[in-house]
Amino acid sequence: MSKPSSFFLTFLLLANIFTWWIIVDFQTTKETVAFLNVGQGDAELISNAAGNILIDAGPNNKILFELGKILPFYDRTIDLFILSHPNKDHFNGLFEILDKYKIKAVMLNNFTYPSSSFQKLLEELKKRHILIIQGFEGVSISWPACAGRQKQDKLLVIYPPENLLFSNSPNNSCLVLNLALANNQFLFTGDISSTQEKKLSSFLASLKDQFKVLKVAHHGSNYSSSDLFLQAFNPQLAIIEVGENSYNQPHPEVLKRLNEIGAQIFRTDVNGTIQFFIDKTGALIVK
Repeated sequence: MSKPSSFFLTFLLLANIFTWWIIVDFQTTKETVAFLNVGQGDAELISNAAGNILIDAGPNNKILFELGKILPFYDRTIDLFILSHPNKDHFNGLFEILDKYKIKAVMLNNFTYPSSSFQKLLEELKKRHILIIQGFEGVSISWPACAGRQKQDKLLVIYPPENLLFSNSPNNSCLVLNLALANNQFLFTGDISSTQEKKLSSFLASLKDQFKVLKVAHHGSNYSSSDLFLQAFNPQLAIIEVGENSYNQPHPEVLKRLNEIGAQIFRTDVNGTIQFFIDKTGALIVK
């Protein structure tokens, strides 16, 4: 097989005015955002001409099956893996991925979690000489848009601030990410609660009137997705990544609040993997 053409994926670390350059393979001209059905856990794939970005990896090896349905058999590279926070339902699947895919870089938040499983993961990343990048507010990843569109696409960390330290719940330290893709805004919220949602109000107020997709926080927990937050972001589509659980997730009150703002709801336990395609005009197509 001939060697594919190469592009540069630029990691613009704005806060430090520093740039990481990572060479990635050109594999597809189709831009895709997928919310993967990994059960009671999170995993989202952003795939385009510049490469593959995976946010979280779910709780087990189901991630491999879901990735295999989207990525072609010859594409076994994750250019950047982003761990929103160190909970098992977000990182356990990464152990499986490490044996099947080449991971070029991993972005972590600034929460030091003493659990043995997370420490084992850190040791595994170190053993494999995988580049570790610290994520915090202002860090962004940008790449050239598809042909026909001039504006670059960008994935931006909007929470937490660089100097904010955490000593209790990993959920409070979640990396929150905003993806500006053509005329669309995707918000990846991890497992944040209403307390963290309040801190995003100024950013949400700055967003233009575009088509918006929300990854509903914490599998639809009633401690997240407050009225204030939902009204500020005002998504047209809401994605709930959830599986069989004993936590009453998604909570009926969350579903009610989403319905009240007119958001169309998709659930991975009902709809399976939810995949979005961006055409050359920037329009969003849901599969």
